[in-house]
Amino acid sequence: MRERTTEEQRRFLAGLRGSRAAAFRGEIVPHFRYVFQSGFGLFVSALFFAALAWYLDFIKAIPAEWPSGAVGAAALTLASVRAPLRTYLRPADTVFLLPMEEGVLSAYIQPSLIRAIVAAALRAVAVFCVYAPIYMDAPKTADLAGSHPVALLAALAAILSGGNVYAGWKERQCASKGWRHGLRLARWLLTGIIFALLLLKPLAIAVLLTAACMAIMALLWRLPVRHTMPWDALIEEEAAIRRRWMAFLGWFVDVPTETSKPSRRRWIAWTADRLPWRHSSAWAYLHAKVFLRGETFGALWRLIVLSGIVLAVSDNAWADGIAYVLAIFLFGLQLGELRRVRLVETAATLPLPPEGRLLAAASIARSAGILAALLLAAIGIATSGLVAGDGIAGWGGAFRLDLWLPLAAFGLLWCGWRVPRKIAAHDEEDDL
Repeated sequence: MRERTTEEQRRFLAGLRGSRAAAFRGEIVPHFRYVFQSGFGLFVSALFFAALAWYLDFIKAIPAEWPSGAVGAAALTLASVRAPLRTYLRPADTVFLLPMEEGVLSAYIQPSLIRAIVAAALRAVAVFCVYAPIYMDAPKTADLAGSHPVALLAALAAILSGGNVYAGWKERQCASKGWRHGLRLARWLLTGIIFALLLLKPLAIAVLLTAACMAIMALLWRLPVRHTMPWDALIEEEAAIRRRWMAFLGWFVDVPTETSKPSRRRWIAWTADRLPWRHSSAWAYLHAKVFLRGETFGALWRLIVLSGIVLAVSDNAWADGIAYVLAIFLFGLQLGELRRVRLVETAATLPLPPEGRLLAAASIARSAGILAALLLAAIGIATSGLVAGDGIAGWGGAFRLDLWLPLAAFGLLWCGWRVPRKIAAHDEEDDL
């Protein structure tokens, strides 16, 4: 009788996860037609074919000084350290599914974990297949590639990527948030070290050191106190994934927004306190606080860092220009979220003119956009000088001012005028 009850429980949990996954797809997929109608699909396709053409030209003539080993280790590390896990759990599950915790682990979480491991392994293999021609032909790694079987390296990359997903599950089980962050940082560092060893050192030594790194990670897992089932961590992660999906779709179509979780960000949140303490600045203060502690700012600064890295590693001025323009458009999409930002429920009761809300949002977007555009332009100018040489040799010169001054002007115009103007514009559907 108990076996029958356990089997029914497993079927129920498996069906519950399947129905939740199908419901999520049914909620998200219908909106993609608006994404493609907006031209975003055409833009991504054009970007893909441009990248493909650049890649084919690059592998035909790889520069002798290009750091192929370091770039490969960084690319494979970035592809492998991600450890996503879709569980579709909800806050009410801590009440209704808690009595079935053992079954949830085996029938609900384990299949999700296996799918995530398989997806991560395939992702790592795909990235390695793109990198392999560079590794075998680049002057700095061609000799090493002869003693490193490509198939074996691809298999090791898949194993490491799948192992990162399993390690991510172990991190989620930690009761202490500090331990979770510490173990994640250790995992990222060890993954980077392992890929550097596999690509740049003799294979026998690299495999032994890889085993040692994995043993260190396994020992670290034993130190913290762990939950058998980290309900809160999984529910928060699922809510964050839903927010990101809704924020992306919100660029193209009106979708229900998810309640976001504020972040402390003490390193930047203090800047909102420097606004004048006046009645006329109240809306700006509210929007600044929500922006700096919300997901819109988080996405914006990550985009600045990623774009800066692209500009730093690229040695082609026109590729830098394309990357900058693309980043500026993405900045605008992110800052446009300030038009639909959710303030606290009591904000509607404040004695403030409602028509000032969108003007304040536009003001915050203008300040953030101008700073982002200038910062990214400064990175582009500085890294152009590092690539081309020292000093400015006439108009344009090593720093390519003939290219970057118009680009910076475009960035300031788009983020400082076009985007704020669109945010501040009223229409009949605005809820002031």
